[in-house]
Amino acid sequence: MDAVLPQRPVESSFEEKMAALQSTPLFMKSLPSEASDDPVIQALQSLAFEGTPDEIAQNFKEQGNDYFKGKRHREAISFYTQGIDAKPSDLVLHEALLCNRAACNLELKNYGSVLRDCSKALTMNAKSSKAYYRSAMALFALERYEESLDCCERCLEYDPENKGVRSLRDRSAKAKAEKDRKESEKQERIHNEQREKKLLQVAFKERHLFAVYNPKGSSENPHEPHFDPEDPEGTTLIIPPHFVEDTTFSTHISQMFPPQAPPPNWDKAGHYTANTLVVYAITRRKRLLKVGKKMSLRDVCNAAKAKEGQPDDGLELKDGCLTFVVVPKGEVEQNWRSTMNRDIDEGVKLTMSVNHKILRTANAPTTSPDETEVSVAQALIDLENNVPELKTELRALQISAAREVDVRGGKKAIVVFVPVPQLKAFHKVQQRLTRELEKKFSDRHVVFVAQRRMLSKPTRNSRVKQKRPRSRTLTNVHEKILEDLVFPTEIVGKRTRVSVDGSKLLKVILDPKDATSLEYKLDSFSSVYRRLTGKDVTFEFPPANQE
Repeated sequence: MDAVLPQRPVESSFEEKMAALQSTPLFMKSLPSEASDDPVIQALQSLAFEGTPDEIAQNFKEQGNDYFKGKRHREAISFYTQGIDAKPSDLVLHEALLCNRAACNLELKNYGSVLRDCSKALTMNAKSSKAYYRSAMALFALERYEESLDCCERCLEYDPENKGVRSLRDRSAKAKAEKDRKESEKQERIHNEQREKKLLQVAFKERHLFAVYNPKGSSENPHEPHFDPEDPEGTTLIIPPHFVEDTTFSTHISQMFPPQAPPPNWDKAGHYTANTLVVYAITRRKRLLKVGKKMSLRDVCNAAKAKEGQPDDGLELKDGCLTFVVVPKGEVEQNWRSTMNRDIDEGVKLTMSVNHKILRTANAPTTSPDETEVSVAQALIDLENNVPELKTELRALQISAAREVDVRGGKKAIVVFVPVPQLKAFHKVQQRLTRELEKKFSDRHVVFVAQRRMLSKPTRNSRVKQKRPRSRTLTNVHEKILEDLVFPTEIVGKRTRVSVDGSKLLKVILDPKDATSLEYKLDSFSSVYRRLTGKDVTFEFPPANQE
């Protein structure tokens, strides 16, 4: 027969032990406000709340003072609060409870509570030095030095010998002066940076330099173009890292490849010596310039400018740096030039083709095409050249803009904006075109929306007398965006749900016959519509058994 061993008691956590200890009347931090069946608690409650409101408040104040002296500030706050809740008629006692609770909150860094209690105390006694002092301390901790100084000045008007307030006033005045000094230096630095930035823009324009920055973030170059600090006129430009515009290229080449120094590790054949090198520059419009060794950067900038009657041209300053190509004379130079000329010709043709595919309509962005727009335009060109079934239809089609939209789940969608007159032509090939584009952009969904324009509602003071077409109203444009998003399916129903807080949710029901082909894009539809209109919408297909 097996022996029955006594069960081991379950270990309690520290929090459970503390909770059990504090439920014992002897160790309670504060008495419960509601009635209790425990006779000990009932007796303590009757003692604590026995007497007039002033006596009760005085009792809680004394208990709070004892806890404050023991640096048990949270328990002291509880007693001061119970004293305040007793609503004493003695204003001096009420003021003392508020100031004492503010002192506890000051130790706990609850500065908002300090300011509220001191404000109430000052409404009872406009000459409460403790309230002014603790308000000033809280404001000082919040770095609101001017307000802290104001509290000290108000207190010293009637209590000029208060050493604590005078000391705090001096600290506040000193901190305010330091803060003002730093703010002044910051504003001066910002002003100087803005001024230098404007001067740099003027200098770039004079030198025919076109600044190009990385749209995805800051460049890796820690330096920026700046003026030479040793130039008394402050007009000489320095390009990072140390390219002074008046220094000749021969000087730079001799520093890069000193005559007496051994060749670099990558120059196995020893071709790169100062006397056998040629420098080339490529302009913004893809012109190839040969740079003489006696030329300075300023000379190259003048040579790179466009001729009269031609579009603007010059050197590109990419992320604060200029690019030059250094090659050895002879066969290496000839091979590089032929390859470069061929690449430039192909790049110009490609740029012309991409620009032809992007037609900026009245409501489209006026900026140059970004990376997404160029990618979409190039994809259309590739489909036009490689898919015979789409060649005829795509040849005449253009886009006005394209942008990426974040979709739930960390995915993205590409919204392709098309000119309104070409929308019907896009609809003829949209199903096939969408499939092909989503193959090229495998991680993104593709939707087409017409680039419509909205007109504001005419007012009494409007100069335009022509009546606003209904197709240009906000409501109509938003309805058309819905139809464009879900094409080729049709919208068979709409419901608007209004929440208690006033927010609205549009529920759009689509034709169930297209559920299999479009169900995977419903989240993209919602995200795109929210991005374009700011309205929340959900798309769904009705169950198959419903008509």
